Amino acid sequence: MADEAVNRLGAMLEELGARFDLVIEAVSGFGGRLDSLRDEVFGQFAEVGGQIRFLSEQIAENRRGIAAAVSTTGDRVGKQTAVSRIELGHEIAESAKSLKREIAASAELAAKKLGAELKQTNKALANLARKFDRFDDRITVQTRDQDQRLRKVEGKRGA
Repeated sequence: MADEAVNRLGAMLEELGARFDLVIEAVSGFGGRLDSLRDEVFGQFAEVGGQIRFLSEQIAENRRGIAAAVSTTGDRVGKQTAVSRIELGHEIAESAKSLKREIAASAELAAKKLGAELKQTNKALANLARKFDRFDDRITVQTRDQDQRLRKVEGKRGA
């Protein structure tokens, strides 16, 4: 009779272990989604970096062209160069402003997505924790009931 109780207790503990493994597996799945979101954010920043490099190259090419024109055309071109530099400065400023807005919007969107994912993950973890606590409470009650039954049986044997 004691072996049967030990076997049943062992089976209940194995079931608890299996369920705990399922909880661990479910929680680890959220990590993959967060990694995916993080990779997406890094990809967006890499794309913005590429755009910045492209704009820098374009600006550098424009400056080289302006410098060549200034050296070959004299005073008249010198006056146009000043005008071009001012225009280029405005273009750079506008491009920088535009790029900053795009980066801010992209970062804000990524932060919102990440915030939503984290909120969803926290809710899921809280639900899993509650389910695990209820499961643990049931196992505790079942174990206590089993112990009580065993004591009754052992008490009848001893009497």
